Amino acid sequence: MKKLSDNLKQMLNGLAHQDAGEFLSMREKMKALGMEAEIKAKPSPVPRNIAKQSATQRIAFISDGRGVGAPLAYAIDACLRQGAKIDLLTHGTTDVANISALENQIQAAGLDNNHIQLGLSAIDDIFNYIRNHLSLIFLVAMPDDNLAKVIIEEVIPKRGARMSVPLVLIEDRPNEEDAYSLHKQSPKTGLNPV
Repeated sequence: MKKLSDNLKQMLNGLAHQDAGEFLSMREKMKALGMEAEIKAKPSPVPRNIAKQSATQRIAFISDGRGVGAPLAYAIDACLRQGAKIDLLTHGTTDVANISALENQIQAAGLDNNHIQLGLSAIDDIFNYIRNHLSLIFLVAMPDDNLAKVIIEEVIPKRGARMSVPLVLIEDRPNEEDAYSLHKQSPKTGLNPV
């Protein structure tokens, strides 16, 4: 009976401390478990010449030179909300004027950016980038971007539908003339009324 009583006390004590791992220090956890070290050693001091650097969160924008409108604006807004930096990952044969337009939009928002030109094996370069940047929040691309299509249609299914960071697809908004013509279309047929 004594052993049963002790076991019940231990179980109740365990339930009382079930969330201890989330808010107690290691020393307090060990003390709560009754495993406090007999010889209390002083913690080793942190060397003064080593500065702690927190990893800056990042959002990567994949582009072939397009995306100056809504896709890049979404990535910039997400960076501003998260306090993150933006990395511009370009691929394919891109026009320098388009790249500078993307960089100008990023700089106008006041964000730091890194421009990384992906090589001939752009898919491998992206996955190496993901592995090397553990602070990456997500990737942003346009749905009709060739590289994004390959990732979605070929690479992710081969990996068992898993990727270590989300890929967010943002379609570019139609310009005002396109929006006006869409508004004028007939709701039933999709054709312009006569």
